[in-house]
Amino acid sequence: MSMKRVSVLIVLFFLAPMFIMSAVAESLSKKRTYGLRKKGSSHVQMRSMMVPVQTSKKSKRGKTAAVTVIMTVANGKNVGKVCNNAPRINDSLMGAWYKRPIARGYLYDRKKHKGRTNINYKRTPAQKAEDKRLLKIINKAIGSKEVIQIMVLSGIMKMGGGAVSKLPFSSKNGCDELH
Repeated sequence: MSMKRVSVLIVLFFLAPMFIMSAVAESLSKKRTYGLRKKGSSHVQMRSMMVPVQTSKKSKRGKTAAVTVIMTVANGKNVGKVCNNAPRINDSLMGAWYKRPIARGYLYDRKKHKGRTNINYKRTPAQKAEDKRLLKIINKAIGSKEVIQIMVLSGIMKMGGGAVSKLPFSSKNGCDELH
């Protein structure tokens, strides 16, 4: 082989990874602009937080307990936009819960449901009223009617792993899209 061919092969060998990385970067760029999201509703898990929970119906003060909030976003393409507002959502929910602590019966307990998280479980009228109140607070915080359902789990639920956890909005704000 001539020196010229060897030089060309060496240059191509070193440039090939750059072309591959360029394609990956372009794909990630689309995800960052929320261009690769699916249509239809999507479930989003927020970072767990410590909030006041009523110990009894008569008590005005709450005992601090860990909860995890899962929301349903009406349009999956807007997951990133909702997640970018995660700090604002958390702040609004904390303010609402410190004014009126969460009733113990409102929390979804995974232990009672054999560890499975069922977003569409049957709620009592009191739970539905609290859902409506919290949805109004969340949608006001993000400035749209994008969040259509909420579920507050008792305890800490781990954030997901894999590709979703590497996206900018999930690592920065503690927001994870559930499948």
